[in-house]
Amino acid sequence: MKITFTGRQSQIGEYIKGDYDFVSYDLADPNTWTSLLESDVVFLLLPKKQNTLELAKQFIIKAMDSKIKQIIKIGSLGPWRLIHGQLDKFMSESGVAYTSFDIAPLMNNIFTEQFNDGTLLDYRDNAPAPYLDPIVLATAIEKSVGKEEHYFKNYKCTGDTQYTITDIKDILIKQGYPVTEIKDTSNNQIHKIENTDPDSIMMDHIGNRYKTEGWFPLISDDLKDTFDLNGRPLEQFITEDRHIFSNRMENDHCL
Repeated sequence: MKITFTGRQSQIGEYIKGDYDFVSYDLADPNTWTSLLESDVVFLLLPKKQNTLELAKQFIIKAMDSKIKQIIKIGSLGPWRLIHGQLDKFMSESGVAYTSFDIAPLMNNIFTEQFNDGTLLDYRDNAPAPYLDPIVLATAIEKSVGKEEHYFKNYKCTGDTQYTITDIKDILIKQGYPVTEIKDTSNNQIHKIENTDPDSIMMDHIGNRYKTEGWFPLISDDLKDTFDLNGRPLEQFITEDRHIFSNRMENDHCL
């Protein structure tokens, strides 16, 4: 069985331990898909860009006539669930099995999307989000490789603690990361997505629900119940994994 992972040059890639083929690819360039389409299992990091959904659908169409039996991806419990939900349905109809690990807005990407040079970006209006230890996510991904019991499944992936942006500020300061300001933003602004098409407009609407409805992703036991995994608290992650998250890697915005 040929197993190919994308995203080695991302922080989540640092936690993948198995002996897989790692390749770089460009979702917008079919010429870079060859090694993926020759694989039995593919872990596919998808970029958070304006045209990700349409490009991913084109990849799935190619996958229908390839060796690929399973596509594993990181999905979303936040606004990007709109894109992933449509992609999941598209894959279900294609017959290509998928396994989606749907994460909350807060993982180790607090350091790649929200904190830089003392500024902490808040796109949740201080609503809580369940932190997820990246070791747990990576381990669950590897446990699903080639396993039919995980085909066509979505797993809600969270830890067991909710944190607000104020909680994050206090933790960062205690861990030696000074926070000089909290700045309001939106999910679309972080990823430089313009509200010019129905999907981006709807994602902006979903993001506004943090403010208008007090909505936030709930804690889930999927990873405990299905994979027997428990993660570290955020404070421990920051202490132990500083050498990883301090490196801003080229694929860090593809979760």
